[in-house]
Amino acid sequence: MALNLKQNLSQKMMQRLSPQQVQLLKLMQVTTMDLEQRIKDELQSNPALEEGDEGKQQDELSISQLKDGPDEVHSNDDDSASDSRIDSVSDSEASDRAQDEYDVNDYIDRDKDDYAYKLKAGNYRDPDEEYENPVRFKQGFQEQLRSELGMLPLSPVQRQIGEVIIGNIDGDGYLQRSVDAMVNDMAFTLNLMVSPQQVEEVLKMVQSMEPWGIGGRDLRECLMIQLRNGMADARERQASAEEMDIMQLAYRVLDKCFDEFARRQYGRIAERLKVDEDALKEAMDLIRSLNPKPGQSGSESASPEAPTLIPDFYLTNEDGQLVLSLNAKNDPNLKVSPAYEQMLEEYGAQQQSGTAGNLQAGSDGAAASMQESVKHRKTREAAQFVMQKIDSARWFMEMIRQRKSTMLRIMQAVVDYQHDYFLEGDIAKLKPMRLKDIAEKVGMDISTVSRVINNKYIQTHFGTFLVKEFFSQSTENEEGEEISTSRVKAALQQLVDKEDKRSPLTDDELESALRQQGFVLARRTVAKYREGLGIPIARMRKQL
Repeated sequence: MALNLKQNLSQKMMQRLSPQQVQLLKLMQVTTMDLEQRIKDELQSNPALEEGDEGKQQDELSISQLKDGPDEVHSNDDDSASDSRIDSVSDSEASDRAQDEYDVNDYIDRDKDDYAYKLKAGNYRDPDEEYENPVRFKQGFQEQLRSELGMLPLSPVQRQIGEVIIGNIDGDGYLQRSVDAMVNDMAFTLNLMVSPQQVEEVLKMVQSMEPWGIGGRDLRECLMIQLRNGMADARERQASAEEMDIMQLAYRVLDKCFDEFARRQYGRIAERLKVDEDALKEAMDLIRSLNPKPGQSGSESASPEAPTLIPDFYLTNEDGQLVLSLNAKNDPNLKVSPAYEQMLEEYGAQQQSGTAGNLQAGSDGAAASMQESVKHRKTREAAQFVMQKIDSARWFMEMIRQRKSTMLRIMQAVVDYQHDYFLEGDIAKLKPMRLKDIAEKVGMDISTVSRVINNKYIQTHFGTFLVKEFFSQSTENEEGEEISTSRVKAALQQLVDKEDKRSPLTDDELESALRQQGFVLARRTVAKYREGLGIPIARMRKQL
């Protein structure tokens, strides 16, 4: 069967990004701490890039020190001179650079997380960033439990049962398999025939290990294990009768009234257990002090130290004048290696002499001409390598400069927009601000603004804040004036903080209280803001 082949001409428009543009986009979104590691990696991978020794790098970089726009490309004074040394190499490099360009869709497909701001702001994670495998923590935790298991006086069969139980405990310390399921697992996989009673007996031994609460099958059992172990410890140290009574009451609350406890129905609990309110309050305080996730405190790796917060910007108030600077404390003073520049000069001189030699060799014979041709090709390849590394070093230095300039321009626009707020730190003066507002102010794309502010912090004279927190939508007060939703959320948080915990404010009551302050909101909007602040409903905030 003959194929019907046709040729068609079509036109389409597409955006192309060079590798250098992609590199700049990636550098925009890294934090100050990540940039330090990125520079170290570049110094190791590119021998033509070195740390300068012309003096210590300044700790802060102000916007007045970066007068040139971020789109202007600057290079060293001797760039044109070095490029003209080997014209043929430059032409080859220009061709290679053109081939390196690719369609913007390839970049988006490969690095979709760059556009996380459109979906879930602040949740970007660099796909190249290394992270610890969570299984690693789980294995370390289980190894700790196995060490404790080895200290218990167990028979060989009990030890095998204990190994299976520990293998089914998750990172929070909860047992993920039922006793019957583990009995079947041991019968099929280990050819070990045991009864559910034997497994329950070993499980009780595992539950007696530290941290208390390990091996619970749900939250109720986890908390009861902690109280049971606590009472055994209290009896050993001969605790007071009052302390024992409180622990026993707390155990009864979990055992008999867990549903009422979960719903904060303290009146029903007191009625069912026939106890007074003061005793119940002490029991409730004891239960709240228990650990709902004991596995996360079972090893050092489970509770790592909080990472040090390093601000990306500094903002100071100098006699009413706001001065913004960029944190450049750990940025080395980069420069192109003088050795590589000298090598480039030598290769240029060799190529020029090689061209003259070829003209002379033409009259001496074909063999000499062939020898000179091979030598000329090797010199050209070496020169291309050196030129590539030098160009890469210059590009990287330029990308760092453009990153600093762009970050300062955008953050300065944010400071100017929220000038009254940054001057005093009064959240009532925080104005509604969108990414689009700043993008229009600096003449850049919204995606660029999003990359710059994502996961960046600014240190002010009244605290350190995530830059993203200054961006918010607007709502209207009773006078029709546009106010920031951040201001409304702050007022909502203040109301919840000051409420009577014995009778917390409902969403309807919060709506009325906000309306009295001039904020006109629907009840569902109040509920949305409350959930966004991580505030539970009124019933769950109730305390004795």
